[in-house]
Amino acid sequence: MQKLCNTATGTEFKQSMANRRESPLNNQLLNDHRDERGFVVNPFEHLADTGSISNCHAFSMEPGSTRGGHAHSSRNEQVLVLAGTIEVEYNNFTTTLTAAAPSILTIHKQVKHTFRNSSNYPAVVLCWSSERDEE
Repeated sequence: MQKLCNTATGTEFKQSMANRRESPLNNQLLNDHRDERGFVVNPFEHLADTGSISNCHAFSMEPGSTRGGHAHSSRNEQVLVLAGTIEVEYNNFTTTLTAAAPSILTIHKQVKHTFRNSSNYPAVVLCWSSERDEE
């Protein structure tokens, strides 16, 4: 599989996202607020048009685990990693999402996708579905 982003450090990750070639996945970097306690990010504040949000859920992923392997027939899915790092696989593409550089990945409706935690640490992921139009 082709790696579009493969680093887990914030600065390097943001640079790789800025320089990456076109992907069938839409990834929007977020401005996060960090201090000694951790980070705060409001994913909905950064979206101009969220559409009708539904099915908001969070889940954890233990090291080596996989989730997904499905597509959503009528809604886009937005993904935000709150802790750790995961890979999102789609066709021949793989992109990495990490809490070190929070970003929202939009997976278009009818696109089969799989989440994989290849790291040695647990990950926590927030997902929500919407009718938001994506170009």
